[in-house]
Amino acid sequence: MIEPLRKTVHIMAIFTTLLLVGISYPKAYADNRMETRYLAFQVFTGAPNPAVAIGGSGMHPLGPMPSQQELSAFVQDIVRRIGRVGDSKTRLAVIFGPLSFDHSDAEVNRLIDDAFTIARQQNVAVGFHIDDSMFWARREDLWHNPDNVEWLDWKGTLSTGRRIDWGPKPEKIPPQMCFNSRAIQAETRRRATQVIGRAIQAGRNQLRRAGMEDLFAGVIVGWETQIGQDFDTGRYLGYHALANRGFSESHPPPDMDGEREKIVQEFITLWSRGIADAGIPANKIYAHTAFLSLYIFDKLPPQSVSYSQHNHFAPPPVAFGKSHRPGFSTYPQPNLFPQIYEELARHGNTGWASSEGTNLQLGSGPGQSGMNMETYLAKMFNHGAMLVNIFSWGIGGEANKSMDFRVVTEGEEALNAYRKFLRGERLVETNSVTTSYLERLPAKIHKIQQELPAWVQHPGNQAKAEPLMQRLDAALKANDFLEAEKVADTLLELIASK
Repeated sequence: MIEPLRKTVHIMAIFTTLLLVGISYPKAYADNRMETRYLAFQVFTGAPNPAVAIGGSGMHPLGPMPSQQELSAFVQDIVRRIGRVGDSKTRLAVIFGPLSFDHSDAEVNRLIDDAFTIARQQNVAVGFHIDDSMFWARREDLWHNPDNVEWLDWKGTLSTGRRIDWGPKPEKIPPQMCFNSRAIQAETRRRATQVIGRAIQAGRNQLRRAGMEDLFAGVIVGWETQIGQDFDTGRYLGYHALANRGFSESHPPPDMDGEREKIVQEFITLWSRGIADAGIPANKIYAHTAFLSLYIFDKLPPQSVSYSQHNHFAPPPVAFGKSHRPGFSTYPQPNLFPQIYEELARHGNTGWASSEGTNLQLGSGPGQSGMNMETYLAKMFNHGAMLVNIFSWGIGGEANKSMDFRVVTEGEEALNAYRKFLRGERLVETNSVTTSYLERLPAKIHKIQQELPAWVQHPGNQAKAEPLMQRLDAALKANDFLEAEKVADTLLELIASK
């Protein structure tokens, strides 16, 4: 067997052995009986139709926000189909966002005012989700100024655009903000306090006067906050912000990753303090970061990037701060929830949020998370979560009712789980016999390890196997485990064909 094949098989052996290690879960937190807990559904505001997740993305500005009529009808559908709105202990909520730099002050004020009107009319709690840095194509006054754009090296080479991987192909959006530039910091403070925070506080005052204060679910001050990668080169960014902190190529920080993590954490805090300064209590403000679990990262083939870089300088500790609670994306992945619990324990078991998620392993299809919706919710609400924000309700409209995201979010099993929570009943965590592709993959790789070396000794088989092994290796390195399983299946079929 040629050396590249031997190397890949060896890497997969490590991957298989470690992935088969068992996962243990900590005991559930005691219920917090002093605060309302919110089961929320994201209502998208990046296009005139809330069934469109992010309208006008890429290098184009987001579209106008939906009208109050559109928003109200969307919320009515959620309320009607679930059939319950809860009470002062467990409430149904809707979270409106993104509120982005692409939206004018007037648009943001109108949206927030409409949201509180909907809250009072439909007796459903409302909250808000701020896009802190991604969508700023309309703000050429900011991103055309090189002082506000990140560098991809110490020489000051400007980011060509930020890369996001939300679809089949990477998408290019406006360049990464330099989080600590003077103009970005000033505009963030202004928008957080004088625009968004002030409007939300006015809405809270209206609810208070009406005796409906628990209809405010909170505000999420980020949209997977991070220092992303440069689109054209894939390089990790943050050098401009480091330079603003006094570092340089000849005087780098002792810990490059740690210093960039501080920059991300400080930017989250800049937003949360701005919102808090408008009068919003810190226990109603949540961060939003996303991370690959350390459990999976440690099983990947050897990489040239650190755990911090892989998570774009936003590993779990970055989500914590004095003026906000932590919040994370929570699409199921092995050991995600235990890692969250461990981090919460280090910070005194504070309340927290699932700022984005649903019971679907991304790219895997329905039923692959290894749990039902009740268990998915229980892994959060039974462990200190105060706000769980479910993504994908209604996305794509009538033509896309059968899409994977909507099947797991709007199916009857999910609706029953929502109703159970809103009745105030305790959610039960159960083990599912359904296995995910992440659980199936190790056994398939192990079989390839056993059978491939002898199979490639036959004439012509090495040439057939080599491109597939290269694809498998690339998929594992890219965390694309669904693709890895598909390639593994192809290899096994090839081996079986003799």
